[in-house]
Amino acid sequence: MYYFYINYPNFKDRTILIHHGDCGQCKDGNGMFDSGSNEKGFWAGPFKEFSHADEALKSLIKLFNYQPEIGIHSCCQ
Repeated sequence: MYYFYINYPNFKDRTILIHHGDCGQCKDGNGMFDSGSNEKGFWAGPFKEFSHADEALKSLIKLFNYQPEIGIHSCCQ
């Protein structure tokens, strides 16, 4: 399963990365500190295929007035 995290305060300054669910930063959408989604951002997913996460992220960022960078976390490479 795949996930991505949108960090509200500084998504414009960071690349939005797609993570594999068993990544230590993702932890199946719960995050490194097991806080999941909160006032600072949210995890989107799970997506069964990497391509599904990529498509969902690209659709979501069309709603922004800013085009953030999209990347692949090292757990997926």
